[in-house]
Amino acid sequence: MHMEPELVKVAVVQAAPVWIDLQGGVEKTVKLIDEAGAQGVQLINFPETWLPGYPWQIWMGPPAFAIKYFGRYVKNSIVAGSDEEKALCAAARRNNIHVVVGVSERVGGSLYMAQWHIGPDGKMLSRRKKLKPTHVERSVFGEGDGSDMIVNDTEIGKIGALCCWEHFQPLSKYSLFAQGEQIHCAAWPAFSLYDKLTHGFSAEVNTNANQTYAMEGQCFVLQSCAMISQEIYDELVTSEQLQMFMDVGGGYSRIFGPDGATNGENLAPTEEGLVIADIDMNKIIMAKVAADPAGHYSRPDVFALVHNKIKQKRVLTPGEADEQMLAAEVAEAEAEDIAAQ
Repeated sequence: MHMEPELVKVAVVQAAPVWIDLQGGVEKTVKLIDEAGAQGVQLINFPETWLPGYPWQIWMGPPAFAIKYFGRYVKNSIVAGSDEEKALCAAARRNNIHVVVGVSERVGGSLYMAQWHIGPDGKMLSRRKKLKPTHVERSVFGEGDGSDMIVNDTEIGKIGALCCWEHFQPLSKYSLFAQGEQIHCAAWPAFSLYDKLTHGFSAEVNTNANQTYAMEGQCFVLQSCAMISQEIYDELVTSEQLQMFMDVGGGYSRIFGPDGATNGENLAPTEEGLVIADIDMNKIIMAKVAADPAGHYSRPDVFALVHNKIKQKRVLTPGEADEQMLAAEVAEAEAEDIAAQ
């Protein structure tokens, strides 16, 4: 249990990644952490798969178009315990800052869309993996499990995180609300992908989802959105036909309060930098008085969420296998009880 400060200085990154270049990406990440630390920021949030950059190529054509990038992408995905991770942790410790960074995490021969939360002492607090990669993302990344749906209780507040279209998953959101989330780190790729083709990918729709998240959960939402640089555009847009899929820019980083209001000064969609704000944690108290979705504004006699938090393993000891089987039986029984009520 922590006594949270009334004001917390937070920052969200709006920038283009150093695309498929892990070393360059780590260097840019450290510079942004140092920049935030010099301004007294206590928590900085980075975009989805910031390291080594979002795999936009998977949306640009048939699988054969994307395959040529896979070797580079795998080799430049970060590994837990690596020197690259140590550089990130050192930057967090040097600046006494919480860092939530979106990464492509390599585990053996598999990749996962992860959000790593590094504490101000430079120690890793959590490594969550996106529960269900979206659409063609599943051609690159594996899935997380229920153990990833966590909120870290820290000295500045209870901090949770989700990636991209996880913000359209009601049960995932409710799990974090129920854990008392106060500051939510939302990670997104650029909103200039498919913007000409479908309104569902637009900045308006996805930004509104995070503004709604803040209202639904009575929390602050730190929406960090990457950008597509001219260099990334030039590498991927190699024909006139491909121009319909992507534009330069697409940065829409925002900080929303529990009343839905915008905090800090927003940047233009093609402008790199940090959106910084002092957030007043007292606003959460006032919002909860009106509506607490996992408290007085809920109806547990009508609806309830069953959340299996046991980490899933491919190889189990007999004891672990028994534990997983028991958890599955308990979850099934709870679901049946709820259905019968």
